[in-house]
Amino acid sequence: MGIRSKLIAFAVGIAVLAAVVFDGYVVQTLGAELEEHTEDDLAARTALVAAAVAGAGDLAAEAPALAAALSERAGARVTLIDPDGVVRGDSSVPPERLEELDVHGSRREVADARHLGVGRGERVSKTTRMRMLYAARRLDRPEGPWVVRLAFEPVAIDRSLSAAHARVVEGTLLALALAIGAALVGARALSGRLVYLTGVARAMRGDLSRRARVQGRDEIAALGSALDDLAESLERSRRELGGEGERFGAVLESMREGVLVTDERGDITLINPALSQLLGVRGDAVGRPPLEVLRSAGLHEILEEVARSRAAAMREIEIAPASPGAAGPAGRRVVVVNAAPLALPAEEGRGAAGVVAVFFDVTELRRIEGLQRNFIANASHELRTPVASIRASSETLLDGALDDPAAARDFVEVIDRNATRLHRLVNDLLDLSRIEGGERALSPGTLDLAEQAEATVALLRERAREKRTTVEVEVAPGTLVAADARALDQVLTNLVDNAIHHTPDGSRVAVRARASDGCVVLEVEDDGPGIPAAHQARVFERFYRVDAGRSRAAGGTGLGLSIAKHLVEAMRGDITVANGAAGGALFRVTLPSATAGAEG
Repeated sequence: MGIRSKLIAFAVGIAVLAAVVFDGYVVQTLGAELEEHTEDDLAARTALVAAAVAGAGDLAAEAPALAAALSERAGARVTLIDPDGVVRGDSSVPPERLEELDVHGSRREVADARHLGVGRGERVSKTTRMRMLYAARRLDRPEGPWVVRLAFEPVAIDRSLSAAHARVVEGTLLALALAIGAALVGARALSGRLVYLTGVARAMRGDLSRRARVQGRDEIAALGSALDDLAESLERSRRELGGEGERFGAVLESMREGVLVTDERGDITLINPALSQLLGVRGDAVGRPPLEVLRSAGLHEILEEVARSRAAAMREIEIAPASPGAAGPAGRRVVVVNAAPLALPAEEGRGAAGVVAVFFDVTELRRIEGLQRNFIANASHELRTPVASIRASSETLLDGALDDPAAARDFVEVIDRNATRLHRLVNDLLDLSRIEGGERALSPGTLDLAEQAEATVALLRERAREKRTTVEVEVAPGTLVAADARALDQVLTNLVDNAIHHTPDGSRVAVRARASDGCVVLEVEDDGPGIPAAHQARVFERFYRVDAGRSRAAGGTGLGLSIAKHLVEAMRGDITVANGAAGGALFRVTLPSATAGAEG
């Protein structure tokens, strides 16, 4: 039911209730007043009739005629009752039927008149079968107390009450019609304003800029003003929340750490791009369990633990990427997960809370830590061997070998050889440290690769002749590269020296170059045993040796290729290794050409 119908129904109900109350009050009050007035009038008539009867001589004989005569004058039924209660005259009963009437001495009004002098009563008459009002008066005579009674049928009262009731009903209907009309007008005006406010409120759901702007000082105007204030507050809150949401989204987008949020059911509600990229998550992960998306039992355990205990927890776990290519060479990422409950601890018995987890990728850090441990172990191992030889030789000399010139010379040569090895190792370590730390400044310039290669090979030809190794330079004059002269010389020296040392006597080493797409590709190839495919990915690591025993016997430090890789990358180049067509090792260095370098 609408407000208009409710207002009309309320107005009609009030009108009907008022009419019923008014009708009952008026009819009851008017009826009581009319009855009281009629009784008083009837009592007065009774007194007059009694006075007229008092002058009769033989009242018992004259009673029928006297009752009939006085009835016409009094306008009421007259009954004359002797001291024995017998009706001697009644204007409504013929004289011959008076004997059929009951003794009236027990009638209420007759009994009251006998004892009190006057009496009243109201009842349905047994004689006339009609409702009658009775007034009786005692008349004292020598033969005893007679009672003069008048009876009046209250038809006039009933007619008056009926007329009054009819007028009340007519007034009620008129008032009801007026009330309905007024209610219609008022309800239409009121409901129209409320309907307008309802329309504005519904429009505000999609457009908070809408305003009611209701004029007036009544409650509806106050409601419209409150609605406008609410819309203004909501619009301001929406702007603030929108700004906060944008900032929060920007923070999540720019975070390098991965963020994962789950709800109370444990399903994902948010995953930021950093985590998707880190773990190779493809497709929409929202609404799915983390175990289904990331397939990590360790992550599932920590999320369950935090949700259950509602206490923060941190753990380092390994996670396999959801898609290939998202992880490093090992195929897994090492992450530190810092998880915390979203909801504060609540009353006991409540379900699990949501969880927010932040992922820190420590894969590279752990790899570097491993490299550092390996570096320390390898450096210690490399240093221990020459130091042990020097110490043993010096102790032998001090123990008396100095007195034997031939033996002393051998031990001094051992000391010299290992000292030279230590010197080379320390220099290589310092070079590598400066290169990795960016302390070694390079000065790229335009270099003729043919001249640079010839100069480097010239310094190594004596060593090559000792092993009957042929070193050929196949670089066209005028092949220009953008590189640092000292760094390029060190790279070439390491590559050619490695080729000479790791090939059998009588081998051949070729140094050649070619231009390719704005770059110059420099290749150093030998016809030795080559490098097994399983080792090719690691030959540029520090201290890594394919044949550790043979390398140490040759006096190598295991740092040359690592230094070469860092120098090439510092010159914006690239270095790789493969096996050549002849089966030997083929090192390929790509450097920017002098033209490309100038343009860059």
